Amino acid sequence: MRVAEVIINRPAKKMNSPFSYAVPPQFGEIALGTRVAVPLGRTKEEGILIAYRELTEIPAYEIKPIQAVLDKEPWFTPEMLATAKKLSNYYLCALSEALSLFTIDKKQLKSYERPKEQWLVVQPWFQPEHIPLKRKRQRELGFYLQELGTASVHSLQKDGFTLPVIKQVMTYEGITVEERYTQTKTKFNACEVKDLPLTAEQQTCYEPIKRAVTNSIADTFLLHGVTGSGKTQIYMKAARDCIAMDRIAIVLVPEIMLTNQIVTRFVEAFGDEVVVFHSKLTISERYNNWERLRRKDSHIIIGARSAVFVPTEDIGLIIVDEEHDTSYKQEDMVRYHARKVAQWRAKANQCPLILGSATPSIESYYLAKQGTYQLLELKHRIFHQPLPKVQIIDMKEEMMYGNYSVFSGAMSHLIRQTLANQEQMIILLNRRGYSTFVMCRECGEPIKCPHCDVAMVYHQSGEALRCHYCEYHEPVPRVCPHCGSQKIKFFGSGTQKVEEELQRNFPKARIARLDQDVTSKKGNGEQILTDFGAGHYDILLGTQMVAKGHDFKGVTAVGVLTADSVLNIPLYSASERTFDLLTQVAGRAGRSTGKGQVVIQTYNPLHYAIIKSKAHDYIGFYEEEIQAREMLGYPPLGAMMHFRIQHKEVAKAMAIAEKIVSALEPFAVPGELDIMGPYEEGIKKVRDLYRVAIMVRGNQLESIKDFIYNSWIFTQEGLHIDVDPV
Repeated sequence: MRVAEVIINRPAKKMNSPFSYAVPPQFGEIALGTRVAVPLGRTKEEGILIAYRELTEIPAYEIKPIQAVLDKEPWFTPEMLATAKKLSNYYLCALSEALSLFTIDKKQLKSYERPKEQWLVVQPWFQPEHIPLKRKRQRELGFYLQELGTASVHSLQKDGFTLPVIKQVMTYEGITVEERYTQTKTKFNACEVKDLPLTAEQQTCYEPIKRAVTNSIADTFLLHGVTGSGKTQIYMKAARDCIAMDRIAIVLVPEIMLTNQIVTRFVEAFGDEVVVFHSKLTISERYNNWERLRRKDSHIIIGARSAVFVPTEDIGLIIVDEEHDTSYKQEDMVRYHARKVAQWRAKANQCPLILGSATPSIESYYLAKQGTYQLLELKHRIFHQPLPKVQIIDMKEEMMYGNYSVFSGAMSHLIRQTLANQEQMIILLNRRGYSTFVMCRECGEPIKCPHCDVAMVYHQSGEALRCHYCEYHEPVPRVCPHCGSQKIKFFGSGTQKVEEELQRNFPKARIARLDQDVTSKKGNGEQILTDFGAGHYDILLGTQMVAKGHDFKGVTAVGVLTADSVLNIPLYSASERTFDLLTQVAGRAGRSTGKGQVVIQTYNPLHYAIIKSKAHDYIGFYEEEIQAREMLGYPPLGAMMHFRIQHKEVAKAMAIAEKIVSALEPFAVPGELDIMGPYEEGIKKVRDLYRVAIMVRGNQLESIKDFIYNSWIFTQEGLHIDVDPV
């Protein structure tokens, strides 16, 4: 007996194995990847048919039949099914969760029928001259149709023919009526494709990419180009080659709102060929965009990390711009990295993958040095414009000389000079809010969130303390909740306070702030960036949002108020994140004028990440960082998994963690695989749940991951596993 294996579409690890169902004869052969309705207990569920299986003997239980087929053609291609299975095994998530990444959302998973419209098709034997002369409009329509060959009812109405006339012509011999899907739409206007010449350095990098695109070779290229070196132009040339092959190009960017310029350049060059994916699209807009790609009305998709799951079976090129960016790692639900999924899909589709960055991830550069990736380098800016001059300011010395302001003397001078020259400046402070915390001077205790083990941040708007983990907020207390003292004081500076100080010290400056508080309202962030690019502001102040991929011609100066905010994060990648952030934000200066200036304020001026960022020396930074990681076995010299157990009671969280450690201990081999923990996390509680952690590090983790996937650990309630944490 042959049965269908169906994964129930629920994000539950306890239902990770497929259920067997009979296929009624009236459905015929249902293709793999098709969504079906099936009985489960007393309910009716949606599932995805992933395989067929022959039963060698009649089972003791009843095999129920599939109740309905929800797709006229399968939504999931064989490659999508295989990628979802690989993702499920690698990242230790339920297969249903992995499959759901290829769909729009739960609303879309209901049977969706795209609107159809009627088309009149003229057959060879149609004779319009036989239409009676007295039926003048019908004769006109007949001759018009004979000239066109085919036309939709909607288009004929737009051309001036009434519906009764059209319906009458439908009845004539030689006119057949077909129902076709309505044309998908895009908001972009088609325009002539521009083909700008490449520099000699760009051409050298482009040639091997072109060969891979045109010959369908699954090579991975690491395009290491300094800021302003013209990586986007190479992307566009490769995309043009992909379109010529009638294949789909996927372009991933860290965040659509913050990389609007790359979207604009692609749209200007390719017009209707481009569809854009981002989180603010409606369900119908998402479906429309995916339909354009499935039908090849468009050949280029630009989007953030989720765009890597575009449901198409003819991918000819994948580009990951700013491939080092940590936003490519999903931090909840399925904790996948879009760069890893891009590698799988590129290999499966036999197409090249381009990883582009001015500051490549340590992992990618290591693989390029090992020969796994092909390294391509752009060492100079377009027209050989110099990189900006960077000055490092030791804030300890500023305090020794009595300057307790958030602005060093050099920073204040750079701001004044930039304003006097009527140029623009970007200022980075990676802390939002007004004050970073509020503390009692009597007992020394900060005011913490009652639901999270973190100090709340003071926000001037609403004059409230706010938790950045659970968004709990409350008024600033008049007395300390710990000791009753009235000696409450604000400490530290966030973007709101710095904005206030800028306005006070430079009253004529036009200042815009860009942080999560501002961008929470739809459209605000995009409008601020557009206005700044148009010269409506002199200073753009913000968190790391201001460092990502912007190309503002008027910006000649960049200021970093504290380079240590990322450096002090307790992560193995803290130095890499610091170097990336400083180098990227510095690269915003002098991209068109060639006279960029950067001031970086720090309390750690001798740290190698800061010293190397001053010289724009990625190679020097990489060599120091890879040595440190090799000594400690950190990626890419080793693999890691982070386990977080959450529970309302810390003792129960610890007990579950200890049970997991006991189950994993047989895999521990000194020097090859280490299991560390359990231990309380740095932030012990979030949203009233205590957090206990386990860290697994080793040369390779395939065996232990396979054990977890098939054991009780996989379904343990309150457990979150992060494979390859960043």
